[in-house]
Amino acid sequence: MKKQKLYILIAALIALQLYSLVKIYSLQSRLDYTNQTISSVENRLDSQISSIYQNVDEKLKSQASLIHKSWVKVGKLDVGKLTVPIKFTIEPKRITENMLVSLDFNGEIVQLDKSGLDYSATKDFKISESVFPKIIMQDNGVKTVEEHNGLMVTSIKEQVFPHISANFQGGTNYGSNQYHAKGILSIDYMPSHENNAFVDIKYVIKVDDEIIKETPVVLEKEDGFGGNSTLNIDDKYSMNEGQILTTTVVAVDSLGFTHEYLVAHIVGGSNMQREPNFEKMNIKAPNGEIVYQFDESNSKENS
Repeated sequence: MKKQKLYILIAALIALQLYSLVKIYSLQSRLDYTNQTISSVENRLDSQISSIYQNVDEKLKSQASLIHKSWVKVGKLDVGKLTVPIKFTIEPKRITENMLVSLDFNGEIVQLDKSGLDYSATKDFKISESVFPKIIMQDNGVKTVEEHNGLMVTSIKEQVFPHISANFQGGTNYGSNQYHAKGILSIDYMPSHENNAFVDIKYVIKVDDEIIKETPVVLEKEDGFGGNSTLNIDDKYSMNEGQILTTTVVAVDSLGFTHEYLVAHIVGGSNMQREPNFEKMNIKAPNGEIVYQFDESNSKENS
C-alpha cells in the first residue's frame, strides 16, 4: 500500500514537472514573441523618425537654397573624341540684372549663360567620369556657393552604354589539371538611356589570353527594356600548372564599343581559386583604346 502511494506520488510529481516545463516553454515562447514584437516596433519607429528627420532636413535645405531647380542633359557620345557633352541648367529662385552664375568642376570654373529665367552651359567629359559641380552665384559683390542634387551625374558610363551582366548557375570543379563546368549561363542586357543597344554577344573561353572557344549568343528582340539569353554550359579543359583560364561574355554595342564581362577565372595547379568581382569588366573603343576598366584590387574605376 505504501509502495502504491509512493508510485502515485512520484507519478504526480513527474506530471507536475512536465506541466511546469510546458508552462515555462509557453511563457518563454510568449516572452520571445513579445521581445520580437517590441524590437520590430522599435525598428519601425527608428525608421519613421529617421525618415521624418530626413524630410525635415531636405525641406530646410530647400528653403535655404538659392536654387529653385537644376537639371542635366547628357548628350551623345563622340566616338572620335571619346567624350560626352553634358548640359547643366540652373533656375535660381531670385534673379537680378547683375547676377553671375558659374559652376566649379574641381577647380575649373565654367561661366553659365543666361536665357530667360535659366542659366546653362555645356561641357565635355570622359566616359569614366562622374560629375557633381558646385554652384557659384555672385550678385553685387556677394558670393555664395552651394551644391544641388539636380546637377549630379554619378556615372556617365551608365548613361551612354548599355548594361550587361552574367550569372552562371551550376557546378564547377578543378583537379588533376582538369577543369569542368556544367550548368546554365544567364545573360541580362539592357539598352542605354540613348538607346545604344547590343548588336552582338559571344561567350568566349581563353587560356593565357588565347581564344580556344567562342559561342554566339542569340539575342532576344528588344522592346526598349532589354532582354535575357541563356547558354547551356558543359566545358572540359586540360590546363598546365600556372595557366590561366578565363570565361567572358563579349558584347559589341551599336556604337562599336566592345564590352568584356568576366564570368570565371581559374589558375592551373592552384587550390586558391576565386570568383571575380561581379563588376569586373572593361570597355574598349572601336580603335582599341580602353575607355573603362574596373579595378578589382581596390574596387575603383579606372580609365
